[in-house]
Amino acid sequence: MRDFWWSFVAETSPGLVLSAAGMLAAWVPYGLMRQSDRGRARSAIAYLCGLGTGLAVTALSVAVLQFFAETNAIVAAGLLGSLLFPFLGVGRAKWDRPRKKPRGAAMVRSVPS
Repeated sequence: MRDFWWSFVAETSPGLVLSAAGMLAAWVPYGLMRQSDRGRARSAIAYLCGLGTGLAVTALSVAVLQFFAETNAIVAAGLLGSLLFPFLGVGRAKWDRPRKKPRGAAMVRSVPS
């Protein structure tokens, strides 16, 4: 019976790492993008913060689960979640943002000739 539980942990750990690293890697950029209103580089900073969070979760998961599961599977799942899910967090924050007011027509000055 004990072998069943350890094999269960070994088989499900890449999926758990993918979901944990992905959710945290998407949550951090979402929070940063919703908090800030202005800035040219805020989406890039938000993505990099999400990437760093996902990589930290992946490293922590590898340290905890290295004796139970294959390390390469955990790293691959964590890297996938860390690289892709911050885009989802940034995109969701931009989607939830209120609409910008349309700009008025540009005024053209006539030059007297």
